[in-house]
Amino acid sequence: MPIDDTRGEMMITLYRTGPEDRIVYYSINDRQGHLFCAHSFTVNWGPALTAGREKVYTFERRSDMDRKLQELLQERIRSGYRVLYTYFRDHEYEHLRPTLSGAAVS
Repeated sequence: MPIDDTRGEMMITLYRTGPEDRIVYYSINDRQGHLFCAHSFTVNWGPALTAGREKVYTFERRSDMDRKLQELLQERIRSGYRVLYTYFRDHEYEHLRPTLSGAAVS
């Protein structure tokens, strides 16, 4: 599989107040490609952005990846997460903006 330098880049960081008023983070990014699948993203969650749990989602089709991204975001927002930070390069993830705008911190 050839390396695609034109690929976009995305990072979404959500947060909420957990038990005992502790902040819990949930971060999604696609900064690192996957060796065996055409599309992937990584999710990290826990009490710190640099520590916690991690899961890598892999997909053969971009449409499946986009559907899973939308599903995860909707689940997290319904459970009380708010948007802390978003970054999108090259307008590749524009379809996520409406979901995120409802949970944005003003």
